[in-house]
Amino acid sequence: MSVANDLMKTFVFVALLLGVLTVLWELPKWEQKAVARQVIPKQVTVDLPTFDTQIFLRHVKTRFPRYKEEFQRSAEAQGIPWTLLAAQAYQESRWNRNAMSPTGVRGLMMLTRATASDLGVKNRLDPKKSIAGGAQYFAHLYRRIPQQVSEPDRTFLALAAYNVGLGHVKDARILASRLKKDPNKWDDLKTVLPLLSKKKYYRTLPHRYARGWEPVHYVKRIRAYRILLEQLLQQNGQQNSEL
Repeated sequence: MSVANDLMKTFVFVALLLGVLTVLWELPKWEQKAVARQVIPKQVTVDLPTFDTQIFLRHVKTRFPRYKEEFQRSAEAQGIPWTLLAAQAYQESRWNRNAMSPTGVRGLMMLTRATASDLGVKNRLDPKKSIAGGAQYFAHLYRRIPQQVSEPDRTFLALAAYNVGLGHVKDARILASRLKKDPNKWDDLKTVLPLLSKKKYYRTLPHRYARGWEPVHYVKRIRAYRILLEQLLQQNGQQNSEL
């Protein structure tokens, strides 16, 4: 009788284990299907893959509200548009306060340890500190872009500098001039930045090699996320007067 009970217990345990494993296996598929079912508002048009747009819409509902006020407060303190800061944070971390890259940058604004130290941010995983620090760092880079660069190019160059470093942006401007392109226009610089990964070009520049295609992708997606966010806010009647 005890042998039969033991067999029954073993059978129940194996069945439960298989059930748990099945649920864990199917979770990503269920999540993907749930995201796919989200309807993109008719008035929202943006240059993003459909799935990325759907993920963003979900995060606007589930993650964005807890950080919205901090984006507004930190952006106002630095004199920058808060939707730009929010879009940048999304590109950096998907609004995940615990985000961390293989290179060690961490937090909502993905600050390096050195940058955080310079900004006085002791805990990069503190959302308020990270957002405030990221806003301060972006504003610092914005001020260092040459005065002859006008908007909106000035903002795009500052974003690129946040991603790849101000030195490499300066190199791209030098190279743009050599190639008879306008160093003050983002549309020209975004064709030059990828050349910083080619030895033919970077060996003649002060800051040498850079993965120059990354800031191009970075700026493009931030612009798209900002447009999408502002369209959503406008549709919901939540857009503030400065936008």
